[in-house]
Order: sequence, then C-alpha cells, then structure tokens
Amino acid sequence: MATPKNLSALMILLVIPVALLPKATFAKVGNPDCGKGIRSDCGSGLFQFIFLADTFTPTNECCHELLKAGKNCHNQFVELSISSHKPIKGTKSDVYRRSNETWNNCVAALSPVSPPKPAH
Repeated sequence: MATPKNLSALMILLVIPVALLPKATFAKVGNPDCGKGIRSDCGSGLFQFIFLADTFTPTNECCHELLKAGKNCHNQFVELSISSHKPIKGTKSDVYRRSNETWNNCVAALSPVSPPKPAH
C-alpha cells in the first residue's frame, strides 16, 4: 500500500520530467538549436495544451518564442513527442488539431491588424 510519503515522491518523479520535457525536446529535434529560445514555462504550457488538452493560453511573448522557433521546429516537436509514445489526451488527430490551433492562434495574435479602409 502506498503511503503519503511514497505518493509525494512518485508525484515529484512524474511532475519534474513533464515540466522539463518541452524545452529538452525542443532542443533535440532536427535542428539542435531550433527551440533554444523557448522558455521552460512557455514550452511546458504548450506541451500541456497540445498533448494533454490542459487549459493554456500562450502570452504574446510565448507566441513570439514559438513563431521564432518556426513551424518546422514546432511540427518536429509534435512528431517526436507523438512517436515517443508520451501519454496524450484524445487521439493523434486531436493532438494535431490542437497543435495547428496553437500555431494559428499565435500567428493571429502577433499579426498586425490592418486599419479599416476609409469610406469614399
């Protein structure tokens, strides 16, 4: 039977790798430096939203880091994480949908808004 002390040690062993995975994974895909500029809190939030369907709304700063890493780096991160058989919520299609949603939302958030055309 697990004691509270054993459970808390187990939780630490489970939480630390998940918290460290996004930055470590981004740093190892394709181009070793492609995700170098993504802070761990941003990478962790992106990972939790894309793979675990957790609620996470990236800040503009986080979106800037993601877009700077590039779509190829983002896609490689998703593919590597799926192929490593990490636990995911839903299907692979759900993960790809959330991945694309994240990318598109960041692009939209950082795209300049065109002023309305003047009426003639």
